[in-house]
Amino acid sequence: MCSRLLIVVVALSLVSSCTKEQFKAEIPSYLQINAIDLETESSEGSDSQKITDAWVTMDGIFLGAFEIPCTVPILADGEHEFSIRAGIKANGISATRIRYPFYKVCDLYYGNSSDTVIERKLSLYRDSTVVVTATTSYIDNTNFLFVESFEDAGIVMEPSSDSDTTLQKTYSDSLVFEGYGSGLVELDSVNDFFELMSSEFVSINSIYNPTMLELNYKCDHSFKIGIAMKSAETGEISRFEALHIDSSYVWNKIYVHMTNQVNLGSSADEYGVFIGMQKSVNYETATFYFDNIKWLHED
Repeated sequence: MCSRLLIVVVALSLVSSCTKEQFKAEIPSYLQINAIDLETESSEGSDSQKITDAWVTMDGIFLGAFEIPCTVPILADGEHEFSIRAGIKANGISATRIRYPFYKVCDLYYGNSSDTVIERKLSLYRDSTVVVTATTSYIDNTNFLFVESFEDAGIVMEPSSDSDTTLQKTYSDSLVFEGYGSGLVELDSVNDFFELMSSEFVSINSIYNPTMLELNYKCDHSFKIGIAMKSAETGEISRFEALHIDSSYVWNKIYVHMTNQVNLGSSADEYGVFIGMQKSVNYETATFYFDNIKWLHED
């Protein structure tokens, strides 16, 4: 009887010991990313961006996409190589978060400044936080089909033959998003429809590669945006809506995914962009402001 009791006690002791080791919490290291900044060349237009997420990879292993600012727990220490990419909400929708295909892997800097580049290698320490600043830029094979900043003479988008009104420039400091000018469209009960279209249509050879439209906007009425496709054979223009954008009474930035709309054409066709809207009868007037319209395609 005593020997049996001794065996039970020893067995329980071993189980208890294994359980403690098994469930002992491992102390993580932490990586803190407060923001991802965008750097642009003069030909690439504004550095305005709405980067919402950091897609983090360590030593080739994807750790996840984290809404910034974020502090990422990592069960490792020592030196590791990190690849951080900028993520956005495609079409402004939280459920369609993607790694933005036109931004490079981020350069990383220690702390909250861009003084000391660390070339994507970080030293982690258990129970300690490493703070980094991340910056990105456009990938080298980005084809800027057009960039409209409303700063120069002329405008790359013009009213279609169906439009009741034109796209104006406003230089009022209280209305401009940044720089000297922004685009302005006004509708009323008489002129209640506008449609802006690319003044020049372009050929797109690799139609299955990513195509995005970026823009800053502010408006008291919703509007539509999409791809206009001109038949190389007949010259007829077809429109394929990409997104219906809701009103925003403050300046907003949006990335519009247009790859599927471009795919509806063939490589022999020419492509443009259209923006337009029929004013609702529930509104006496409608006002739209636009800035930094960029049409991007990956060659």
